[in-house]
Amino acid sequence: MKPLSTAALLLSLSTALVAGALAPGPIAHARSVPGHWRPPVTSQVHVTIESADGLALPSAAHRGATFVAGERGDRYVIRVVNDGPDRLEVVVAVDGRDVITGRVGDFRRDRGYVVEPFGEVVIDGFRRSLDEVASFRFGGVRDSYTARRGTPQHAGVIGVAVFRERERPHGWAAPARKAAPSTSAPGADAGGSGRARSKDEHASRQELGTEFGEDRFSPVVEVPFVRRDHDRPDQRVRVFYDSAAALRRRGVAIDAWRDDDRFTPDPEPWPAARDDGRFTPPPPGPRRWQ
Repeated sequence: MKPLSTAALLLSLSTALVAGALAPGPIAHARSVPGHWRPPVTSQVHVTIESADGLALPSAAHRGATFVAGERGDRYVIRVVNDGPDRLEVVVAVDGRDVITGRVGDFRRDRGYVVEPFGEVVIDGFRRSLDEVASFRFGGVRDSYTARRGTPQHAGVIGVAVFRERERPHGWAAPARKAAPSTSAPGADAGGSGRARSKDEHASRQELGTEFGEDRFSPVVEVPFVRRDHDRPDQRVRVFYDSAAALRRRGVAIDAWRDDDRFTPDPEPWPAARDDGRFTPPPPGPRRWQ
């Protein structure tokens, strides 16, 4: 039997918990906030891409996918809301890079954030440590974190893989902490999908990627979690983004709800990788955001 992931997972703290004692309980209750857009598909987890002030970015549905318009230089966050009664782990990748380790995304190997029942978590950057993140900022593809790590073909996509927790038997105790095993196949291409277009072709049509922004205080703690199914997410969410002008050129009606078939999304949120690392390393070269 294939081993299950165990304790090396992260739980984001709410404002109250950061300021006070680390008491158990939900992070925050899901709530309806003006300006928050919700996908038109019924599911346990809802994902919104928001500006730094908490307003949902302009969004559109297109061929069953969600598209978001960003602006170069703006900081953004990813809000994941759990509308169900199960405790969940969410593994998040931005531009094909895991937001905790910075490695090429592989939800079978990567750990994630824990979201309590009817709670939510706001992910505000590439994790640098248990206390800090490097903010998500929209920038040109060439300046994006994924391009500076050698995978520009995956710029423009945010992925959330959702895992339910394995039922805890009576008297269950947290397992000893250990890293989740890598399940990447030998010889797997660290660059990811075979159906993705070439790096140059994708960069020529994609205007935005996500930069490794300024450091922000964003404390988390590690908590135990065992997936019900280690390799198969219960839900996958993909959100594609670019500038509003670029999306319109591809046929995405970012200013209205309309579907057509003129654009086929190609970047992959979780291209498998074999590299190791606990948290996200800076990209090569100087950092523009400090």
